[in-house]
Amino acid sequence: MFANKKAWFSSSVSKEHRDFWLWECGILTGWRTADYLFSDDATHPDTLSVFNSEAYLWDKVTVFHSLFLSACEKRRSIKSVSIGHYVLPPVPVQDAVRNVIGRFIWECEDDQPVRPESWTEPLHAFKSHDDPMNKTPTGISTDKLQTYSRQTLDSDSSGFQCIQCKAYI
Repeated sequence: MFANKKAWFSSSVSKEHRDFWLWECGILTGWRTADYLFSDDATHPDTLSVFNSEAYLWDKVTVFHSLFLSACEKRRSIKSVSIGHYVLPPVPVQDAVRNVIGRFIWECEDDQPVRPESWTEPLHAFKSHDDPMNKTPTGISTDKLQTYSRQTLDSDSSGFQCIQCKAYI
């Protein structure tokens, strides 16, 4: 899932999350060379050092909550999880955002162990058999999905056409 991707983990992040990253072929590195930076605590000294860095101030790096990894594990995919929901900003920014939207998504999720000890195979090693139910991550065969019978139109980069007046917006 994270093959050849580099991550830095704050010491506030659990060992289980770091182990999951490694289990899924990710690489550990320093925060200045990482593709992903993970922390569980915006007030932790190592996370504060990232927030106070020139790279952070110039929008060169973003810190994410490590529960992003739990969400990827639950969905068995990185592509189906919006990483933007897991941005971990400094505390004053968190407070301002909470006043507008309420809780962050990572405050709503349970911090379950990322990988049960009983699992012995990495997620990318799951094999599909001839049974179509085993060929999709959701267990739903595409043959059983409801079809859409109305006309579908591709969107045009020039804008969207109003259904009532046919004007382009």
